Amino acid sequence: MSTAVNDSRFEKEVVDEGNDRTVTDPITHLPLTIHDVSKLELEQIPPPPTYKQEKEVALSRNDVEVSGRRHSKMEALIHELTDNNWWEDPLGDQNRARVQTAVVASAAAGVGALGGIILYWLFNTITGRRHGSAGFIDLVAVVTGCAVLMVGVGVAALALRLFQRPARSVPQFQSNDRDDIRRILEHDGKSDGPETVAWMNSFLKSLWPIVNPALFVSVSDILEDSLQATLPKFISGVRVADIGQGSEPIRILGIRWLDSGAATREVDGMQAEEGDFVNMEVSVAYRARQTSGKGLRSRQVNAHILMQFWLAGGIVLPVWVELQGLLATARMRIQLTPNPPFLSLMTLTLLGKPKLSLKCTPLAKNFLNVMDIPGLSNWIQSSIDATLTEYVAPRSINLDLKTMLAGAPKMDTDAVGVIIVTIRRAYGLGVEKPKSVIKNPMGKGADIYVTVGWSKWGKPLWSTRIIPKEGEPVWEETTALIVGPSELNAEEGLRLQLWDSDRFTVDDLHGKVEVPLKDIISDPATHNRLTRREDEIMTDRGEPAKGSVIWEIGYFEKTTLEQHLDKKHKDYNEVKANIERESEQKLREAMAAGDEKRGEVEQQKKEDLKEQSDEIIAASSPTNDWPSGILSMRIEQISGLEVENIGEVKADAEEDDSDDLPSAYCTIIMNHQRLYKTRTKMKSTNPYFDAGTEKFVRNWRNTTIIIAVRDNRFHETDPLLGIVTLPLHEVLKHRSQWTGSLPIIGGIGHGRMRLSLIFRSIQLHLPKRLLGWDVGTLEIYSSVTTTGPVPADIASCSLVFRTKYSKGKMKVHEEGWVERPGRPVRLAVKKRYASGVLLQFRKAVVGPDVTPAYCTLWLKDIPDDEEVCVSLPICRNENGSLNYAKSNASTEVKEDLGRVHLTLRFWSGLSGYHHALSHKDRNMADVMEVLDCAEGAEHIPQDVFPQEEVAYSDSSSASEWSGVEDEKVDIVKGPEFRVTQEPKGAFKDFRKKQGELNRKHRGLMQWRAARNVAWIGHGVEAKAGSLGNRVLGQFKHHDREAHIETEV
Repeated sequence: MSTAVNDSRFEKEVVDEGNDRTVTDPITHLPLTIHDVSKLELEQIPPPPTYKQEKEVALSRNDVEVSGRRHSKMEALIHELTDNNWWEDPLGDQNRARVQTAVVASAAAGVGALGGIILYWLFNTITGRRHGSAGFIDLVAVVTGCAVLMVGVGVAALALRLFQRPARSVPQFQSNDRDDIRRILEHDGKSDGPETVAWMNSFLKSLWPIVNPALFVSVSDILEDSLQATLPKFISGVRVADIGQGSEPIRILGIRWLDSGAATREVDGMQAEEGDFVNMEVSVAYRARQTSGKGLRSRQVNAHILMQFWLAGGIVLPVWVELQGLLATARMRIQLTPNPPFLSLMTLTLLGKPKLSLKCTPLAKNFLNVMDIPGLSNWIQSSIDATLTEYVAPRSINLDLKTMLAGAPKMDTDAVGVIIVTIRRAYGLGVEKPKSVIKNPMGKGADIYVTVGWSKWGKPLWSTRIIPKEGEPVWEETTALIVGPSELNAEEGLRLQLWDSDRFTVDDLHGKVEVPLKDIISDPATHNRLTRREDEIMTDRGEPAKGSVIWEIGYFEKTTLEQHLDKKHKDYNEVKANIERESEQKLREAMAAGDEKRGEVEQQKKEDLKEQSDEIIAASSPTNDWPSGILSMRIEQISGLEVENIGEVKADAEEDDSDDLPSAYCTIIMNHQRLYKTRTKMKSTNPYFDAGTEKFVRNWRNTTIIIAVRDNRFHETDPLLGIVTLPLHEVLKHRSQWTGSLPIIGGIGHGRMRLSLIFRSIQLHLPKRLLGWDVGTLEIYSSVTTTGPVPADIASCSLVFRTKYSKGKMKVHEEGWVERPGRPVRLAVKKRYASGVLLQFRKAVVGPDVTPAYCTLWLKDIPDDEEVCVSLPICRNENGSLNYAKSNASTEVKEDLGRVHLTLRFWSGLSGYHHALSHKDRNMADVMEVLDCAEGAEHIPQDVFPQEEVAYSDSSSASEWSGVEDEKVDIVKGPEFRVTQEPKGAFKDFRKKQGELNRKHRGLMQWRAARNVAWIGHGVEAKAGSLGNRVLGQFKHHDREAHIETEV
């Protein structure tokens, strides 16, 4: 189930009248008074009849009489339709037409005959042809003959009715029945009452018991997430083991259609809706059937959930949760489409918080078989209430009915674009701070860093490095923020905050800069281009603060179909015309209605163009010209997840023991950095996640995704069940969208993961140096030389290469500097685009070595996996210039002392040189373990990913374009090996082999007791490291760590 919650942040003022309140209806965009359902209203719902009562009614009912009565009611409907004022009886019209025809025919015959005789008489008189005078008898004969002729013609005309079949008479009905039918059929807005729903409840009664319970997995998933977020301290975990709807169906109390209201206008931040929609209001109720049995078999007729709770000490308590009652009222707007299933996006909102009641029964052997736990019931009910409150008006939820009913895969990302921000520098900050024993014991300047985030959400999403004691810091750091529907609907703003880092107290806010998001998107200066800005810093109260910040910003939207086809050398206008022609063919009946439906037809054309554009783009590979974009990753389910039980085979292993089932959770690693973590699915062999995220990708051609599956265990380090590796240059080689199932390999478990990937390029051209990874290893090759007027005292110094996390040395040689034998200069790099390499010319003296000169190289200026020759200016270390150069990305050189020439390569990704860092960074340690698992795992064959002939068959346009020859993709592959520190000696070989055995729970770790001891050891190390970092952190600053997104 794909959902998206709409949260209108511009709610009208609530009118407190008891439980009533006035909100803006997200369906009609009109004010509406709603109220929460009370417990009394829920109790007043009549319960369903028992099986005995239904049987008695069935025996006392005369089926023949009921069938005849129902047919009579249907005849009444037909009569109501044929007896309204807008339609006359055709039988009456035919009788009147026959009489009028006979009268006109007889009159015409008589008058015609008489006229003919008169004309004949006048003609003879004028011409003088007389045959005798006409007497009285002749005149009477003429008149009599004409009258007989008239009567004969009239009788003949009326006699035609004798040859026609007489119409059947329509029976008359009582007025009360007719009024009831008239109330049902009135759809012109005159009736305010709901329509009858008896037929729908009868339909649900037959359909409900046979519905596949697997369709309710998403509901149990939402419930499990809500319970996990509010677990009491004595409960360590919860899992929804089973869900069933029972045989007693939900009942619809009333349903009626709604006018569109003000839905075509923007109201309170709710966007205007266009197109064909159906608006409805429905009220539903549920009451559990009263059963006489005491066992669970008899209680399965009602909706139920089987839950498992993990108590303190690892005790598992299964609980049977039964739904006793439910009462809710909701409104919905359903978008209509010309193609099956004819339903598209549905917006659903609840009119007041629904009321429901639950009954919980523990099933453990040490508890009574039937025992309600009020505290547990209240906790579960409060969790459900908290979830439902998120969808009460004016909030709403969007459901893609087309995807749910037709099973069509998602073809586009939710994000609409990306904001690129580059923080250049700041000046005029006023660095002098008053001396304080706690905050600033040295009485020196501020330690400034910048955070970037959304103004209304408030939480920073990214941070620069800290530049200490500097009034004009230079950062030169770049980041990207995803812009989605939630940011647009909330009318967010981009916020830059400048902070002063303090070691002993919380950081102080120096000031901020805010820019509305809609201004960034609509301004031509920032739309699909970067623009340099210089803004004054403001305080939280909107008053000017000291200093200004220089930065760049730009909003880049997704590439269009026209741009995509242009790279494929196809005519966009021709494709657009074909799509519009198909839309007009589907809507030809609506177009026949004239101007009344013209707006809806044009709106449907736009929707068809958007839908088919997404399908065409998804059916072909991304282009080389737009390597940067948005990647949507979604994990649906893992099927057949099992753990190999090594070394602990129980005598009763054939029994189904929940202790042997894995509690799986997934982490997404992109380019060797953890980005996302799902929730834990307790004790399940088929965990259903339906969770994912969308991230900005610098270059899809060299990006690798690894999804690691771990088992959350009690008093054990979470073991690695397996991984799935997804190199994007293979996955997206022929399609920009992929959905499939892959095995998890390399760990202690096995199973198949179903997941989907969607990539959409954005209209951004990053320079080659910014298309790399953020972690890697910098290798500096031997033989570093100098040119220019290098002083002799500097040329005789040794070279020391330093990053923030590692260092290397070279000794002086005849022609420069070379590495020491067996000790290559390879430096571990973390946060590469915020890091630099400091080359120090070290001179050995009595006491600490001195640094008379230095060079700086910022890693943001070199590309990945290429051998690069660089030339760096030599700067003299005087007046604290070395400390300034370590933190500030400035290129200013005050004195020319010559230049240093060196050859280097930045190897993308983690390596063995990061092991020392991983001991202090838990996230990096997890990634290192995953990489060790990936090295020993089998490579997934390329034929599991879409090949060139694979096409999306549900769309004619997509199928047409699936055969288009893709442009040759320039694959930028990383190194085929990981740069590692070769182990020396047999002892290190043994440690490496032993570590692999321990990771796979073999050797000593096959026993649980050993794993528990190892978990205690890891815990002690983590606590000691945390305490040490806390103590040492008082003497130096620590940059903000990257945020790891977790599933909400």
